[in-house]
Parts: sequence; structure tokens; C-alpha cells
Amino acid sequence: MSWEVLDHAINHVRGEADRIKLRLADLDQHVGHRLLRDADLVGGTRERWEYAAAHLHRLWTVHGAFALVLDRANLVRERGGEDPQRELAFLLRGPSVILPLDRGPLHERGLLDPDSERVTTAEAIARMSADYDKATEVISAVETAWDVLHPRLAELETMWQEVCTLSDQVELGEDEHEGLRRQLVRVGETVRRDPLVLVVEARVDTSSLDHLRGLLVRTRGELRDALRMRDSYSESVARLVSAIDDVEQVLRRARELRERVVAKISAPGTADVPDSVPSLRAAVIEMDLLRSRSDWRGLGARLGRVQHDVHQASDAAQECERNLSELFARRAELRGRLDAYRARAVRLGLAEHERLAGLHGHAHGELWKAPCDLRAATRALSAYQRALLELSGSDSPEDRTRPGNGASDGETDGGVT
Repeated sequence: MSWEVLDHAINHVRGEADRIKLRLADLDQHVGHRLLRDADLVGGTRERWEYAAAHLHRLWTVHGAFALVLDRANLVRERGGEDPQRELAFLLRGPSVILPLDRGPLHERGLLDPDSERVTTAEAIARMSADYDKATEVISAVETAWDVLHPRLAELETMWQEVCTLSDQVELGEDEHEGLRRQLVRVGETVRRDPLVLVVEARVDTSSLDHLRGLLVRTRGELRDALRMRDSYSESVARLVSAIDDVEQVLRRARELRERVVAKISAPGTADVPDSVPSLRAAVIEMDLLRSRSDWRGLGARLGRVQHDVHQASDAAQECERNLSELFARRAELRGRLDAYRARAVRLGLAEHERLAGLHGHAHGELWKAPCDLRAATRALSAYQRALLELSGSDSPEDRTRPGNGASDGETDGGVT
């Protein structure tokens, strides 16, 4: 080989050696690599790391032997020798890199088995490249998993610290959230020691962390409610008692109204007015008992349920009052319509008509008697209306009323149910 060819070859090998050195230096300082070296790994991640570590060990071994050959080649090129061209040609192109062999278990070794093998610099570079790729594949997989999992785990641990702080503030026992703590410990162990178990088909599965996050969010919310309850119990109960008082007033008006309805209207019948106030006031007393035990968390949940019950009771009481009031409103409406029909009959000169006067008297009697049967009164009014229309000869759609479902009073009970 000419000196020109030899210099080209040695420069090429030097360039490869420099690139390899830089890559190995970067790998040695790589965060994921350093974390793996220091981590107490278990499970599949440990197996994968042992596989990668074996390739890294062989990579460094080959690199050391390769560096020795390159150092020798540089020395020969600088100082010469008996036959420097031939020696350089062997070092650069021949099997000059001496690598130790893994001899395996003692019982598999022969007395004269070789302890080493020789490869060329090109073969050494190829081996180092293959080992590097296999090792970095594992390191990258773990790093990708940690990049996804560690921020989530850090968030969970921060939330757990907040749960602990809130628990202390509302005077809960140390083992109140032991189940959550154990779940967090298990998840943390998995993330730190066996992250690859959470990698499924090249995708990092965060479902276990997401589930735990949901539990922590709910627990933290309950504790925050409990803390607010502790700090504003008197105000919350005062508002609750005021709301119950309002319900009681509506129910009192409804009961008084029902008494008047029963006295004035016989049909349709009216149901009793339910009294939910005693149970609501009993719930407030139960809240006071929870407060005496400093059960702020239970008290917060209890307050929410009682507030819901008070809201429903208020709606029911107002609906009952509205239904009762509508009966009086319906009677007033029927009376007003009878007066309007009577006025029309007067204008038409039909007020004293024997048939019409009899129907008017019947309708008037039904509407002004006590108690009044609204169904019977509605039918009597409809009969008077039909007779008036017949006698006046103006039975037109405009003369007919449709209080319900598109039907006139002559076809229904006038909307009374």
C-alpha cells in the first residue's frame, strides 16, 4: 500500500474514532443512561437494561481494543519501523484488533480453547455500531416512558401532599387515606423501577395514573369542601335554616289555602299538603352532631344532601300552593264568563227567555254555592253558552272558547281536572 493510501486509511479510521468517542461521551452523560445506571430496576425493565448493559460493556471493550490499534498506528506513522508500510497496512486493514472471548461456564471450556479473537478495524467499528444501536434502543424506550410518566407522577405526589395537609387541617386520622397512599406507592414503584411494563405496543399506558389522579382530585375536593365547612359552618347553617323557614311559610300558606279551597270547592278534590319541614330540621340537628365530632368531611357531604332536599321541598311547596290557587282562579274565570254571557243575552233581548233564564240560574247556582263543584259548574256554563249561541243564531268559531287541548267547554269539563 502506498503512503498516500495508508494516510487516507489512517485519517478515515481517526475520523471514525473521533465520532465514536464523542458519541460514547454523550451517551455516558445522557440523563436517561445515568438514571438507568443508578435505578434499582425490576421486572421487564431490569431484563431489558441488563441486555443493554451487556451491549454497552462489549462496546467499551471493543472500543478499548480499537483505541490501542489506532494508537499503535499513529506511533508507527510518526516514528516508522522496520517496515512501517506493511505494519500500518496490517493495523488498518488486517485482523489487528484483539478482543477477549466469553468462554462461558467452566464445564463448557476446553483446555486449549482460545481466549481471544482478532478482527479488523472495520469489523470492530461495525460491532461497536451494532452494540450502540441495541443499547440506545433500550435507553430511548425507557426515557420515552419516563418522559411521559414522571411529570404525571410528580403531579400525583403534589396532590397527595395537599391531601395530607387538608386532612390535618380538618383533623382526620393518619390512616384515613391509607388506601390512596398505598396506590400511590405502588404506582411510584412501577414508574421508577419498571416503567417499560406500562409501554404497550410502543404507547405509554397512563390509565393507572389517570385513575389515581381522579381519586385524588375527588378526595382533595371533598377535603376542601370540609375545610370550607369548618370555616363557615355557622353561616352555612344559618342560610340553611333560613331556607327551611321559607319552605315552612310556603307550606303554611298552602295549608291555609287548602282549608279555604275545601270549604269553597268540592270538586276536584285536593290532596293533603305534605309537611317536609320536621325532617329537614332533624337533618340540621344531625349536622350539629357531626360538628360536635369534628367530622367536617361528613358534614360537608351532609350539607350538600340537605341543601338538595330543601330545594326539592321548596319546589314542591310552591307547586302545591300554585295548584290550589288555580282552583280559585278557575272559579273566578267561570263566574266572569257567565257574567259576560249574561250581558250578551241582555243586549240581544234574550235574558228573559224561559230556557236561557233556567240555564243561567242553574249555572249561577253551581258557581255561587259553597262548596262549588267546578266540573258541574263548567258543564252548566257550557250548556248556557250553547243555548245562547243557538238562540242568537251566531254559532261561529269565534263565539266558542277552547280552554284546553283545542276543545270548547261544550266538549270538555272546561279544563278542570
